[in-house]
Amino acid sequence: MKYDYSQLLIDVQKKSNITVADIKDVTYLKEEIETVVSTKISFNTLRRLFGFLPKTKPAAQTLNILANYLGFNSFSNYKNNKTNYDDWYFQQYLIQLRKQKKLSSEAIETINLGIENENNLIYLGYFLAHHIEKNHQELTLSVFKAIRFQTINRTQLHKFGIILYNSLALIPEKQALQFYGQIVPLADFRENVPLLNIDYTHLHGRYFQIIQLIAQNKANDSDVFFTALIGQYKAFYIDGKDIEQIMPVTKPKDFDALFVTLKGRYFGMRFLLEPAHSVAIKNEIRTACKTVHISFFLIEIIPALIFKEAYDFLEELLDSYYEEVFEGDVWSSETTNAIYLIGLSTINWQRNNFVVAKRNLELIDLSRVEIGYVDYVALFYHLIALQISQSENNKKANASALKTLQQLIKKTKFIRFEEKAARFVLR
Repeated sequence: MKYDYSQLLIDVQKKSNITVADIKDVTYLKEEIETVVSTKISFNTLRRLFGFLPKTKPAAQTLNILANYLGFNSFSNYKNNKTNYDDWYFQQYLIQLRKQKKLSSEAIETINLGIENENNLIYLGYFLAHHIEKNHQELTLSVFKAIRFQTINRTQLHKFGIILYNSLALIPEKQALQFYGQIVPLADFRENVPLLNIDYTHLHGRYFQIIQLIAQNKANDSDVFFTALIGQYKAFYIDGKDIEQIMPVTKPKDFDALFVTLKGRYFGMRFLLEPAHSVAIKNEIRTACKTVHISFFLIEIIPALIFKEAYDFLEELLDSYYEEVFEGDVWSSETTNAIYLIGLSTINWQRNNFVVAKRNLELIDLSRVEIGYVDYVALFYHLIALQISQSENNKKANASALKTLQQLIKKTKFIRFEEKAARFVLR
């Protein structure tokens, strides 16, 4: 081929999320490349590469800069390792590594090159899941110590974390907790596996023990804050403690820098522990809503408002941010949308608009909710189904909703729902 770098240009556009269609895009791409590699690349050179000026053979230095941007040492290194960068060849490479109990530095670097293609992180997740189930702790630790996760987007990291968390859930509890004890000090593991995957179903057991290990590790203020809030959830929903007995959690100094879902969790927990008519907490939430990603922020606040029966404030938030809460382009939107539809159903039930309330529930597919959230969401789903059936005096639907709710309470140990459900049972 006269110009053997077309795939390089495709991969550069993929990584940058910049499709070069005009001169403006070339400018954006130049800024992106120079930011990542801290090396200047000529604007006219990029124009030639993408056909906005007559093409000439690019200098080796130019191709090396583009390869550096993709995470390779050189263009030659890029070409030699390109097969591992592609999905199928990367999978084959990991299959070959499955028989090993220890990875060489060369293997680690090849994996690092492979996850430059973010889709490959999922395959790495299943590869590590295999070794976790084989109790190859040293290999798993070596990966988390050396792999470069910093450039991976949060969606892929979340999926990766779910794979690993659930592989750890399959091994005996003693072995799993011993494994967590070794690997929790590593930030890349801690932040992308147990902290990114809330397991409400096992909050009464294994997951809470993992949270305690993280709290003991005391890595940073954010982790301590998160673990304290999870402790409050357990104390409230599972232990059924009186509100006065639950230790308050104060905001860390860097609260504004925390991930938006964690901020929402704090406000949701505060709402559970404070009087529903508290003006201060409502105003704080209203203020925060002006500057945050609403869909992620309200995911823990809406259930708290439902449980505390703060229907006016629930309606205010869903009316004000209806378009922002329902997202179709986020992989986890089935979970967030389910929660917000339950909120809408609750409002319509409160308005005695039972037909619309039931339609809201019909739009929810619980089987598509994230694994760790599914039983938690189902508790609220079947609670409102119970409330609707009582209001309609539908004994069959009421008995069915109650039975499912009781099964979920037994499974999750969320005993607070027992007293809530008792008020809506048809005799």
